[in-house]
Amino acid sequence: MSVEHTTAATETQVAQLEKRATGAEKQLQALKAKLDGGAGAAASNADLETRLRELLQLMYEDREECETIRAQRDELREENERLRAQVAKGEYRAKHLLRTIEEIEKGTSQQ
Repeated sequence: MSVEHTTAATETQVAQLEKRATGAEKQLQALKAKLDGGAGAAASNADLETRLRELLQLMYEDREECETIRAQRDELREENERLRAQVAKGEYRAKHLLRTIEEIEKGTSQQ
């Protein structure tokens, strides 16, 4: 799997998590508005509080997952940079080795 593909997949995961978090925040705001408006009895308020706590827990879990994915993405970017540097170094060496071999072959054929 290429680094670009992995990075794109990571970005997609982060976007999905952010979308879920935004949705959860909207649900929290709607539920809080219900609580603040006094609409419902004590049992309804208890249900809303339970749901709010569930949503809050989901948001914390999503945030942790998002941070993990971002850390992995950053590590992959660093690894990608190191690998690109190694490839460039190898290409440089191969180029000069081929040039040296050509010079040696020219010198041998002229004698």
